[in-house]
Formats: sequence, C-alpha cells, structure tokens
Amino acid sequence: MRPAGVQAPPAGYWPGAGRATSGPRAVPGKYQAKLTVLGKSYTTPLEIKADPRLAVTQADLEKQFALLIKIRDKVTETDDAINQIRDLREQMNAINKRLKADPRGKPIADAGKSLDKKMSEVEEALIQTKAKSGQDVLNFPVRLNNHLAALGGVVSSADAAPTKQSYEVFEMLNKAVDEQLAKWKAIVSTDVKSYDNLVKQQEIPALTLKPATETR
Repeated sequence: MRPAGVQAPPAGYWPGAGRATSGPRAVPGKYQAKLTVLGKSYTTPLEIKADPRLAVTQADLEKQFALLIKIRDKVTETDDAINQIRDLREQMNAINKRLKADPRGKPIADAGKSLDKKMSEVEEALIQTKAKSGQDVLNFPVRLNNHLAALGGVVSSADAAPTKQSYEVFEMLNKAVDEQLAKWKAIVSTDVKSYDNLVKQQEIPALTLKPATETR
C-alpha cells in the first residue's frame, strides 16, 4: 500500500469512507521491499500478482490506482487546511487566556473573533464540525472531505477501472475543495498576518510565570 494521507481529528467520517485516507493498494508488478535496522538497510525482490480469478487488465488497475492517489492527495490537502485552522484557533485561545486580565487583550480578542469567523466558514465547508463519530453524520450532513473519502471507498470497492461518473464526481469535488483552499490561503496572507502583527505591536511577552500559590 502507498502511504496513508493526513486525517483531521476527529474526522467524523461516514463508516467505511475513511478507507480513502489509508492509501491505495499497489498494482501488480515487481517491487523491492526495504528494511532498515540500526542504520543498515536490507532489500529483497517482491512481486505482487493479480488475482487470477478476476477478469481485469493491468491498465484498468493502473487507472484505479491513479485516481485513488488523486483522491488520497486531495483528502490530505483538505485535512491539512482543517488542521491548520484548528491549530491557529488553539493558539488564539491560549493568547486570550493569558491576556484575560490584561488591557492589551481586548483588541487582540476582538481581532481573533473576526479571524475565527472567517476561518470557521472555510472549516465548516471542508468538514462537518458537529460530527465527532461515525454515527453523528446521521444527524449532520457530511462535508467535502467526507465526500472525497466516500468516493475513494466507491472507487476501491472492486478491482476495476473507475467509472466515468467517478471521474466526474472527483472533478466536481476537486474544484469545490480548491475554491475553499483558495479562500484559506487568502485568509492566511491577509487576516492571519494582520492578527499576528497586532499581537507583535502589543509586545506580548513570549513567556509568563504562573502566579504563586497562596497558602494563607
């Protein structure tokens, strides 16, 4: 199998759709297996053979593999953006907590609310933020990352070339994700930069000591 893609925790994927992040199976062919132990590498020939019971061509399997790689990479792009958004939100929350009693905190908190609103619009288009488990998506509609993962599950469900409809759905989802990623890049280059500059202008110390514990 090829390396797995990135996944945003918690993904809240529809059961079975998460297979798209695990990496597609390699097509039949000759490979090398490599093992590295204590800095020394060992290699040995490895051949993957097609199931003789299946009437599928090598070309069809290669088409399937190529599309699954595209789906995996797009899921990774999608979930990378989601993870970046959530990491920035955690950092902003930490700053707000540190400056709760500091007069410099209010303009930073206000700027953070505005930034978080824009980030949330992108995040909620990419992932169902209310879903914490596979069962939650019964109540909350799935978003783009889950649609992509579900498509991967369909394409990998049989040893066969992808259907015309699978290619069409991928192109539709790919375009929709790219639109959201473009919005995210714009937010990073403008709003995130402005927020960062505001924090620097307030001369927020990088390190702070916790108050001493009162024993009286």
